[in-house]
Parts: sequence; structure tokens; C-alpha cells
Amino acid sequence: MGTFFAVLGIAFALFILKFIYDNFLTDNAEKAWQKLKERDPQVAQMIEQNQGLNLKTNYRIREDGLYLWTFQGNGPNGYIAGISMGLVFQNGRVGKFEAEFVVALSKEEVRQVIQSTTTGYLQEVSPDTADYDVDGKGLFIRFYPDPQKPNTYLELVGEITAKGLRLDLTQHFINYLKADLDSQVLFKGAEFIFLPAY
Repeated sequence: MGTFFAVLGIAFALFILKFIYDNFLTDNAEKAWQKLKERDPQVAQMIEQNQGLNLKTNYRIREDGLYLWTFQGNGPNGYIAGISMGLVFQNGRVGKFEAEFVVALSKEEVRQVIQSTTTGYLQEVSPDTADYDVDGKGLFIRFYPDPQKPNTYLELVGEITAKGLRLDLTQHFINYLKADLDSQVLFKGAEFIFLPAY
């Protein structure tokens, strides 16, 4: 009987400690974070940008630059001389651009790309613009080349990382030979690096 009460006492003590931690210690950390943001916004911004040291647990898409992925080498379907894809996020929308060569952008070129998207381009219905969803650090995007064919789309699924995005690129389409929907994984784990405009 003594063992039962000892175990019950330990369980109760753990419950009390967890209650104290959840209600006081974590709340203090959030208050300290808010004070740091007010006291020294530059340091707070630097911490936010470095996801490895981020005090917050939510991830966000950055809109002050673009995400660029380039690849050259053996891909799933053979050798690729060069391919690039860029993603620009603004106000809940994303725009993409693709090139069949390796793209290298200067800060001024990134700034020009960002300025060209502020004209409302991302709000237009286009094969190169889409809505996106963020769930925690997960990211989900679908680009529809033809709005009349909702089963044909390019899907980008992955996560927000400390340096950018890690996405799987999958093409979904109608396979007329099978008379069914089909998909092909284009790339797994494509690393999109964030390039700031300013």
C-alpha cells in the first residue's frame, strides 16, 4: 500500500511541476521575447531570420526576397544540364518562374523581381501563380497550368527550413493510356535557398 501512495505522490508532483512550467515558465519566455522585440528590434529580427535560434515555434514565409532552387546533374529522369525555379511570396499568394539553365541572381536582380511582382501580378489567375498553405513548418502549393483541368497540376510539398524551403516537386496529370489519374515525382528534397532583396 505504501508503494501505491509513493507512485501516486510522484505522479501528483510531476503534474504540479508540469502545471507550473506550462503556466509560468513558458509564459515568461514569451514575455521576455516581446520585451526583446521592443527593446532591440534589430537583434530580434536577426534571431527570427536565423531559424536555428528562433525562440518562436511558428515558421513563416518571408516576403522580402525570393526562394531559388537550381539543379545540375543526374535527376530522376537522366542528366540535367541545368534547371532553376524561383518562388516569390506576397499576401497569401506565390508566383513561380522557371529556367532551363542554372540561374544566379544578384541582390539588385532579386530586388527587381520583387518590385515586378508588386504590380498585382500574383493576384492574377495564371499557371505561374497560386495560393499556398502553411501548417506549422509544412508548406503546400499547387500550380494549375489549365484551370479547366483541376486534376492536372504541379504540386510542391515540403517544409520551411532555416535557410529556405525543402520541397518535393510532383507533377499530377491524366494518363490517357491508363484512363486514370497519375503522378510523377520530378524531384525529392529540392532545397530552395532564400535570397533577400534588401
